Amino acid sequence: MEQGSFTVELRTKGTDSVLHHLRDEGFIPGILYGGQQENQSIQIDQKTFLRQMKEHGKSGIFSITLDKETIPVKINEIQRNPVDRNVIHIDLQRVDMDRPVEMLVPIHFFGHSIGERNGGVIQQQIREIEIRALPSSIPEYIQVNITDLDIGDSLLVKDLVLSDGIEVLHDRDSVILKVLPPVMDQEAHLEESKSEPEVVNARDSHGIDAAK
Repeated sequence: MEQGSFTVELRTKGTDSVLHHLRDEGFIPGILYGGQQENQSIQIDQKTFLRQMKEHGKSGIFSITLDKETIPVKINEIQRNPVDRNVIHIDLQRVDMDRPVEMLVPIHFFGHSIGERNGGVIQQQIREIEIRALPSSIPEYIQVNITDLDIGDSLLVKDLVLSDGIEVLHDRDSVILKVLPPVMDQEAHLEESKSEPEVVNARDSHGIDAAK
């Protein structure tokens, strides 16, 4: 697994106005915690961080440099402005490379399924799954070939082929993806448009308040 890396700097805790000024200067405020050490208020160059997210995504283990010390971390939460979606705060957690960690990892599909060639439509129900593994074994994403799936076929969590040492924490019988006939897809789309958006709460995060 290719590991993303970036440099972070210590910062002084401040008020909302101080944090706003920091963002105007091109930095993202954050907090580094875990590893039985005190929480540290940090700042990260926005352009560098966004480039790392584009190259590696938010899953997997990152290597950060702080005061010449290299620290393996995982990203526990990325907070965004609800209006412009800009990143306004980041929670980083130290990890022990010799102990398993739990993470949500996205699922990426490749191939053009038989069902799509026959007029069916892919309906994805799970976009990421929770796994437990040593940090060095955490993938940036799980890649799945859907070429052989036909109309009516489903892909379940238990169908995923993962590397040794990776434990799936999701319900193994959960449906990741279905190949629907065209009529069923239209009906499903109408039902989805009526449903309320899902609200996902990040776990183990300390949030902006903890970083002030």
